[in-house]
Amino acid sequence: MKYSLLASISATALVMSSSALAQDQIEWSGFGSIAAGMTTGSDDQLFGYDNDLDFNPGSLFALQAKANLSDKLSATTQIMSRGSEDFDLGVEWAYLQYQLTDSASVNVGKLRLPFYMYSDYLDVGYSYHWLRTPQSVYRVPFDNYTGVSFQHNAFVGDFTFNTQLVAGNMQDDISVIGGETAEAELNNLIGFNTSAMYSNLTMRVAYYQTNDANIQLRGIDGNVDALLTLLEQVGADQIIAELDASEDKGTFAGVGVMYDNFDWFVGAEYTELELENSYVPKQRSAYITAGKRFDSWALHATYGKTDDKVMNPERFAVPDPQLQVVVNQAANIVVTETAYSSIGVNFNIAPSAVLKFDVTHADNKLTDDSDVLASAAVQFVF
Repeated sequence: MKYSLLASISATALVMSSSALAQDQIEWSGFGSIAAGMTTGSDDQLFGYDNDLDFNPGSLFALQAKANLSDKLSATTQIMSRGSEDFDLGVEWAYLQYQLTDSASVNVGKLRLPFYMYSDYLDVGYSYHWLRTPQSVYRVPFDNYTGVSFQHNAFVGDFTFNTQLVAGNMQDDISVIGGETAEAELNNLIGFNTSAMYSNLTMRVAYYQTNDANIQLRGIDGNVDALLTLLEQVGADQIIAELDASEDKGTFAGVGVMYDNFDWFVGAEYTELELENSYVPKQRSAYITAGKRFDSWALHATYGKTDDKVMNPERFAVPDPQLQVVVNQAANIVVTETAYSSIGVNFNIAPSAVLKFDVTHADNKLTDDSDVLASAAVQFVF
Protein backbone atom coordinates (compact mmCIF):
# COMPACT_ATOMS: atom_id res chain seq x y z
CA MET A 1 0.00 0.00 0.00
CA LYS A 2 2.73 2.46 0.96
CA TYR A 3 4.74 1.68 -2.19
CA SER A 4 1.70 2.21 -4.45
CA LEU A 5 0.90 5.42 -2.61
CA LEU A 6 4.40 6.78 -3.08
CA ALA A 7 4.31 5.69 -6.69
CA SER A 8 1.05 7.59 -7.20
CA ILE A 9 2.51 10.71 -5.63
CA SER A 10 5.67 10.42 -7.72
CA ALA A 11 3.64 9.92 -10.90
CA THR A 12 1.51 12.96 -10.11
CA ALA A 13 4.59 15.06 -9.46
CA LEU A 14 6.18 13.84 -12.69
CA VAL A 15 3.12 14.69 -14.75
CA MET A 16 2.82 18.13 -13.17
CA SER A 17 6.46 18.91 -13.82
CA SER A 18 6.61 17.54 -17.35
CA SER A 19 6.70 20.96 -18.96
CA ALA A 20 7.78 24.46 -18.05
CA LEU A 21 4.32 25.70 -19.03
CA ALA A 22 2.67 23.35 -16.50
CA GLN A 23 5.12 24.43 -13.81
CA ASP A 24 4.17 28.06 -14.31
CA GLN A 25 0.50 27.22 -13.84
CA ILE A 26 0.76 25.11 -10.65
CA GLU A 27 -0.76 26.71 -7.55
CA TRP A 28 0.66 25.44 -4.25
CA SER A 29 -1.06 25.73 -0.87
CA GLY A 30 -1.11 23.91 2.41
CA PHE A 31 -2.30 23.79 5.98
CA GLY A 32 -1.50 22.11 9.24
CA SER A 33 -2.20 21.69 12.92
CA ILE A 34 0.22 21.06 15.77
CA ALA A 35 -2.03 19.88 18.58
CA ALA A 36 -1.46 18.50 22.07
CA GLY A 37 -3.88 17.18 24.65
CA MET A 38 -4.41 15.04 27.71
CA THR A 39 -7.32 13.87 29.81
CA THR A 40 -7.60 14.89 33.44
CA GLY A 41 -8.34 11.43 34.90
CA SER A 42 -6.21 8.30 34.94
CA ASP A 43 -9.00 6.24 33.35
CA ASP A 44 -10.21 8.92 30.92
CA GLN A 45 -9.93 8.38 27.16
CA LEU A 46 -11.39 10.80 24.66
CA PHE A 47 -10.80 11.45 20.94
CA GLY A 48 -7.63 9.32 20.98
CA TYR A 49 -6.13 10.98 24.07
CA ASP A 50 -5.48 9.60 27.57
CA ASN A 51 -3.89 11.06 30.69
CA ASP A 52 -0.43 11.25 29.07
CA LEU A 53 0.34 14.39 27.09
CA ASP A 54 0.14 13.41 23.41
CA PHE A 55 0.86 15.39 20.24
CA ASN A 56 -0.21 12.74 17.72
CA PRO A 57 -4.04 12.43 17.59
CA GLY A 58 -4.77 15.97 16.41
CA SER A 59 -1.61 16.92 14.52
CA LEU A 60 -1.45 16.92 10.73
CA PHE A 61 0.23 18.54 7.74
CA ALA A 62 -1.06 18.80 4.17
CA LEU A 63 0.19 20.10 0.84
CA GLN A 64 -2.06 20.76 -2.14
CA ALA A 65 -1.15 21.34 -5.78
CA LYS A 66 -3.54 22.62 -8.43
CA ALA A 67 -2.43 22.57 -12.08
CA ASN A 68 -4.39 24.59 -14.61
CA LEU A 69 -4.36 22.44 -17.74
CA SER A 70 -6.49 24.89 -19.71
CA ASP A 71 -8.89 27.76 -19.11
CA LYS A 72 -11.57 25.25 -18.07
CA LEU A 73 -9.69 22.10 -16.96
CA SER A 74 -7.58 21.72 -13.81
CA ALA A 75 -6.06 18.89 -11.76
CA THR A 76 -5.83 18.98 -7.95
CA THR A 77 -3.92 16.66 -5.63
CA GLN A 78 -3.73 16.89 -1.84
CA ILE A 79 -1.41 14.75 0.25
CA MET A 80 -1.63 14.62 4.03
CA SER A 81 0.37 13.29 6.97
CA ARG A 82 -1.60 12.59 10.15
CA GLY A 83 -0.16 12.06 13.61
CA SER A 84 -2.95 9.57 14.35
CA GLU A 85 -1.58 7.43 11.51
CA ASP A 86 2.12 7.71 12.49
CA PHE A 87 2.51 10.56 9.97
CA ASP A 88 2.33 8.18 7.01
CA LEU A 89 1.58 10.04 3.77
CA GLY A 90 -1.82 9.58 2.20
CA VAL A 91 -3.65 11.00 -0.80
CA GLU A 92 -6.75 12.82 0.45
CA TRP A 93 -7.87 14.41 -2.83
CA ALA A 94 -6.96 13.65 -6.44
CA TYR A 95 -9.39 14.89 -9.05
CA LEU A 96 -9.97 16.71 -12.32
CA GLN A 97 -12.27 19.71 -12.47
CA TYR A 98 -13.97 20.96 -15.61
CA GLN A 99 -15.61 24.39 -15.48
CA LEU A 100 -18.77 24.04 -17.55
CA THR A 101 -19.89 27.65 -17.07
CA ASP A 102 -19.15 30.49 -14.68
CA SER A 103 -21.61 28.92 -12.23
CA ALA A 104 -21.29 25.16 -12.86
CA SER A 105 -18.44 22.64 -12.65
CA VAL A 106 -17.83 18.88 -12.65
CA ASN A 107 -15.22 17.07 -10.51
CA VAL A 108 -14.06 13.50 -11.16
CA GLY A 109 -11.69 11.45 -9.01
CA LYS A 110 -11.08 11.02 -5.28
CA LEU A 111 -13.18 13.63 -3.49
CA ARG A 112 -14.41 14.64 -0.04
CA LEU A 113 -17.87 13.39 0.92
CA PRO A 114 -19.88 16.56 1.63
CA PHE A 115 -21.95 15.22 4.52
CA TYR A 116 -21.58 18.23 6.81
CA MET A 117 -21.50 22.02 6.77
CA TYR A 118 -17.72 21.98 7.21
CA SER A 119 -16.90 18.86 5.17
CA ASP A 120 -14.87 20.78 2.57
CA TYR A 121 -12.70 22.22 5.36
CA LEU A 122 -12.82 19.23 7.70
CA ASP A 123 -9.04 19.05 8.18
CA VAL A 124 -8.37 22.79 7.88
CA GLY A 125 -8.73 23.73 11.53
CA TYR A 126 -7.82 27.35 10.77
CA SER A 127 -11.11 27.75 8.85
CA TYR A 128 -13.48 27.20 11.81
CA HIS A 129 -13.63 28.34 15.43
CA TRP A 130 -13.36 24.94 17.11
CA LEU A 131 -10.08 23.21 17.83
CA ARG A 132 -11.79 20.13 16.32
CA THR A 133 -15.20 19.78 14.70
CA PRO A 134 -17.91 18.55 17.13
CA GLN A 135 -17.44 14.80 17.40
CA SER A 136 -21.09 14.38 18.37
CA VAL A 137 -21.98 14.99 14.72
CA TYR A 138 -18.75 14.60 12.72
CA ARG A 139 -18.39 10.87 13.42
CA VAL A 140 -19.06 9.00 10.17
CA PRO A 141 -15.92 6.78 9.99
CA PHE A 142 -14.97 7.77 6.43
CA ASP A 143 -14.48 11.11 4.68
CA ASN A 144 -13.74 10.45 1.00
CA TYR A 145 -15.21 8.69 -2.00
CA THR A 146 -14.24 7.98 -5.59
CA GLY A 147 -16.63 9.23 -8.21
CA VAL A 148 -18.10 12.38 -9.68
CA SER A 149 -19.73 15.55 -8.36
CA PHE A 150 -21.61 18.36 -10.07
CA GLN A 151 -21.73 21.78 -8.44
CA HIS A 152 -23.90 24.75 -9.34
CA ASN A 153 -24.24 28.27 -7.92
CA ALA A 154 -27.33 30.40 -8.46
CA PHE A 155 -28.60 33.79 -7.34
CA VAL A 156 -32.31 34.12 -6.58
CA GLY A 157 -33.23 37.53 -5.28
CA ASP A 158 -31.08 38.21 -2.22
CA PHE A 159 -30.30 34.50 -1.80
CA THR A 160 -27.25 32.61 -3.05
CA PHE A 161 -27.80 28.88 -3.58
CA ASN A 162 -25.02 26.30 -3.86
CA THR A 163 -26.10 22.80 -4.90
CA GLN A 164 -23.90 19.72 -5.20
CA LEU A 165 -24.84 16.33 -6.67
CA VAL A 166 -22.67 13.32 -5.83
CA ALA A 167 -22.32 9.78 -7.24
CA GLY A 168 -19.63 7.18 -6.61
CA ASN A 169 -18.37 4.55 -4.19
CA MET A 170 -16.24 4.22 -1.07
CA GLN A 171 -13.85 1.49 0.09
CA ASP A 172 -11.91 1.96 3.30
CA ASP A 173 -11.02 0.44 6.66
CA ILE A 174 -13.26 1.65 9.50
CA SER A 175 -13.55 1.09 13.25
CA VAL A 176 -16.32 -1.37 14.16
CA ILE A 177 -17.37 -3.66 17.05
CA GLY A 178 -14.88 -3.60 19.91
CA GLY A 179 -12.78 -0.87 18.29
CA GLU A 180 -11.37 -3.30 15.74
CA THR A 181 -10.80 -2.40 12.08
CA ALA A 182 -12.88 -3.87 9.28
CA GLU A 183 -13.10 -3.35 5.54
CA ALA A 184 -16.15 -1.31 4.51
CA GLU A 185 -17.54 -0.73 1.05
CA LEU A 186 -20.33 1.50 -0.21
CA ASN A 187 -21.46 1.09 -3.80
CA ASN A 188 -23.99 3.11 -5.81
CA LEU A 189 -23.65 6.05 -3.44
CA ILE A 190 -25.72 9.02 -4.60
CA GLY A 191 -26.97 12.20 -2.96
CA PHE A 192 -27.05 15.97 -2.81
CA ASN A 193 -26.58 18.95 -0.55
CA THR A 194 -27.91 22.48 -0.95
CA SER A 195 -26.87 25.62 0.91
CA ALA A 196 -28.84 28.86 0.91
CA MET A 197 -27.04 32.04 1.99
CA TYR A 198 -28.82 35.27 2.85
CA SER A 199 -26.76 38.11 4.28
CA ASN A 200 -25.10 36.64 7.41
CA LEU A 201 -27.27 33.52 7.49
CA THR A 202 -26.42 30.12 5.96
CA MET A 203 -28.84 27.18 5.86
CA ARG A 204 -28.00 23.72 4.55
CA VAL A 205 -29.71 20.38 3.86
CA ALA A 206 -28.09 17.12 2.73
CA TYR A 207 -29.25 13.61 1.82
CA TYR A 208 -27.25 10.58 0.63
CA GLN A 209 -28.05 6.93 0.15
CA THR A 210 -26.57 3.63 -1.00
CA ASN A 211 -28.29 0.32 -1.79
CA ASP A 212 -25.10 -1.73 -1.39
CA ALA A 213 -23.33 -1.18 1.95
CA ASN A 214 -20.95 -3.89 3.18
CA ILE A 215 -18.86 -4.29 6.35
CA GLN A 216 -16.67 -7.38 6.63
CA LEU A 217 -16.92 -8.65 10.23
CA ARG A 218 -15.46 -12.10 9.67
CA GLY A 219 -11.99 -12.52 11.14
CA ILE A 220 -11.59 -9.00 12.53
CA ASP A 221 -11.78 -9.95 16.21
CA GLY A 222 -11.75 -13.22 18.13
CA ASN A 223 -14.90 -12.44 20.13
CA VAL A 224 -16.94 -11.37 17.10
CA ASP A 225 -15.77 -14.32 15.04
CA ALA A 226 -16.52 -16.70 17.92
CA LEU A 227 -20.05 -15.30 18.25
CA LEU A 228 -20.77 -15.70 14.54
CA THR A 229 -19.43 -19.26 14.64
CA LEU A 230 -21.59 -20.07 17.67
CA LEU A 231 -24.68 -18.67 15.97
CA GLU A 232 -23.94 -20.84 12.95
CA GLN A 233 -23.71 -23.91 15.17
CA VAL A 234 -27.13 -23.29 16.70
CA GLY A 235 -28.66 -22.56 13.31
CA ALA A 236 -29.32 -18.87 13.96
CA ASP A 237 -28.62 -17.85 10.36
CA GLN A 238 -31.20 -15.06 10.53
CA ILE A 239 -29.39 -13.45 13.47
CA ILE A 240 -26.11 -13.65 11.55
CA ALA A 241 -27.79 -11.90 8.62
CA GLU A 242 -29.04 -9.17 10.96
CA LEU A 243 -25.63 -8.65 12.59
CA ASP A 244 -23.89 -8.68 9.23
CA ALA A 245 -23.81 -5.67 6.93
CA SER A 246 -24.02 -7.06 3.41
CA GLU A 247 -25.67 -5.33 0.46
CA ASP A 248 -27.74 -3.27 2.89
CA LYS A 249 -29.41 0.07 2.26
CA GLY A 250 -27.85 3.04 4.01
CA THR A 251 -29.06 6.63 4.30
CA PHE A 252 -27.61 9.86 5.67
CA ALA A 253 -29.60 13.05 6.21
CA GLY A 254 -28.51 16.32 7.74
CA VAL A 255 -29.58 19.91 8.29
CA GLY A 256 -27.50 22.83 9.47
CA VAL A 257 -27.70 26.57 10.10
CA MET A 258 -25.14 29.25 10.93
CA TYR A 259 -25.58 32.96 11.62
CA ASP A 260 -22.31 34.93 11.65
CA ASN A 261 -22.13 38.72 11.55
CA PHE A 262 -18.34 38.69 12.12
CA ASP A 263 -18.89 39.99 15.66
CA TRP A 264 -20.76 37.03 17.15
CA PHE A 265 -22.10 33.76 15.74
CA VAL A 266 -24.51 30.94 16.55
CA GLY A 267 -25.11 27.69 14.67
CA ALA A 268 -26.31 24.10 14.85
CA GLU A 269 -26.35 20.82 12.92
CA TYR A 270 -28.47 17.68 13.15
CA THR A 271 -27.78 14.40 11.31
CA GLU A 272 -29.23 10.90 11.06
CA LEU A 273 -27.37 7.85 9.74
CA GLU A 274 -29.07 4.50 9.25
CA LEU A 275 -27.81 1.20 7.85
CA GLU A 276 -30.84 -1.03 7.52
CA ASN A 277 -30.81 -4.74 8.47
CA SER A 278 -27.41 -4.60 10.20
CA TYR A 279 -25.91 -4.33 13.68
CA VAL A 280 -25.29 -0.59 13.10
CA PRO A 281 -27.83 1.44 15.12
CA LYS A 282 -29.65 4.47 13.84
CA GLN A 283 -27.25 7.28 14.70
CA ARG A 284 -28.87 10.57 15.69
CA SER A 285 -26.46 13.42 16.33
CA ALA A 286 -26.66 17.15 17.02
CA TYR A 287 -24.79 20.16 18.33
CA ILE A 288 -25.36 23.85 18.98
CA THR A 289 -22.54 26.37 19.14
CA ALA A 290 -22.13 30.10 19.82
CA GLY A 291 -19.30 32.54 20.23
CA LYS A 292 -18.10 36.14 20.37
CA ARG A 293 -15.16 37.70 18.56
CA PHE A 294 -13.03 40.46 20.04
CA ASP A 295 -10.10 42.39 18.53
CA SER A 296 -7.64 39.52 18.16
CA TRP A 297 -9.29 36.70 20.04
CA ALA A 298 -12.59 34.82 20.32
CA LEU A 299 -14.52 32.90 22.95
CA HIS A 300 -16.95 30.11 22.10
CA ALA A 301 -18.94 27.23 23.60
CA THR A 302 -20.54 24.12 22.10
CA TYR A 303 -22.99 21.50 23.34
CA GLY A 304 -23.46 18.26 21.40
CA LYS A 305 -25.26 14.97 21.86
CA THR A 306 -25.45 11.49 20.33
CA ASP A 307 -28.61 9.45 20.72
CA ASP A 308 -28.32 6.12 18.93
CA LYS A 309 -31.13 3.59 18.77
CA VAL A 310 -31.17 -0.10 17.80
CA MET A 311 -34.00 -0.40 15.30
CA ASN A 312 -36.40 -3.35 15.74
CA PRO A 313 -34.40 -5.10 18.52
CA GLU A 314 -36.71 -8.12 18.31
CA ARG A 315 -34.87 -9.17 15.16
CA PHE A 316 -31.93 -10.19 17.37
CA ALA A 317 -34.03 -12.64 19.46
CA VAL A 318 -32.68 -16.19 19.99
CA PRO A 319 -34.25 -19.00 22.06
CA ASP A 320 -31.20 -19.54 24.32
CA PRO A 321 -31.26 -16.98 27.21
CA GLN A 322 -27.49 -17.15 27.75
CA LEU A 323 -26.78 -16.70 24.06
CA GLN A 324 -29.32 -13.86 23.98
CA VAL A 325 -27.19 -11.92 26.47
CA VAL A 326 -24.15 -12.24 24.19
CA VAL A 327 -26.14 -11.26 21.09
CA ASN A 328 -27.55 -8.20 22.87
CA GLN A 329 -24.06 -7.13 23.88
CA ALA A 330 -22.87 -7.40 20.27
CA ALA A 331 -25.89 -5.48 18.98
CA ASN A 332 -25.50 -2.70 21.54
CA ILE A 333 -21.74 -2.30 21.77
CA VAL A 334 -21.69 0.37 19.05
CA VAL A 335 -24.65 2.28 20.52
CA THR A 336 -23.67 5.61 22.04
CA GLU A 337 -25.65 8.10 24.09
CA THR A 338 -23.16 10.78 25.04
CA ALA A 339 -23.41 14.48 25.82
CA TYR A 340 -20.45 16.72 24.96
CA SER A 341 -19.86 20.22 26.24
CA SER A 342 -16.83 22.34 25.42
CA ILE A 343 -15.51 25.84 25.86
CA GLY A 344 -12.68 27.28 23.82
CA VAL A 345 -10.67 30.42 23.26
CA ASN A 346 -8.73 31.41 20.13
CA PHE A 347 -5.91 33.92 19.65
CA ASN A 348 -4.85 35.25 16.26
CA ILE A 349 -1.05 35.02 16.45
CA ALA A 350 -0.35 35.72 12.76
CA PRO A 351 -2.34 36.65 9.63
CA SER A 352 -2.63 32.94 8.76
CA ALA A 353 -2.21 31.20 12.13
CA VAL A 354 -4.35 30.85 15.24
CA LEU A 355 -3.61 29.49 18.73
CA LYS A 356 -6.54 27.58 20.22
CA PHE A 357 -7.32 26.21 23.69
CA ASP A 358 -10.22 23.86 24.38
CA VAL A 359 -11.67 21.94 27.32
CA THR A 360 -14.25 19.25 26.47
CA HIS A 361 -16.37 17.23 28.89
CA ALA A 362 -18.01 13.99 27.72
CA ASP A 363 -20.76 12.31 29.72
CA ASN A 364 -21.65 8.76 28.62
CA LYS A 365 -25.30 8.24 29.60
CA LEU A 366 -25.15 4.45 29.06
CA THR A 367 -22.13 3.71 31.24
CA ASP A 368 -22.19 6.76 33.55
CA ASP A 369 -18.58 7.44 32.60
CA SER A 370 -17.35 11.02 32.49
CA ASP A 371 -14.20 12.20 30.69
CA VAL A 372 -12.50 15.60 30.46
CA LEU A 373 -9.99 16.52 27.76
CA ALA A 374 -7.81 19.65 27.77
CA SER A 375 -6.09 20.44 24.49
CA ALA A 376 -4.27 23.19 22.62
CA ALA A 377 -3.26 23.65 18.99
CA VAL A 378 -1.59 26.00 16.56
CA GLN A 379 -3.49 25.80 13.27
CA PHE A 380 -2.29 27.53 10.11
CA VAL A 381 -2.59 27.84 6.36
CA PHE A 382 -0.02 28.83 3.76
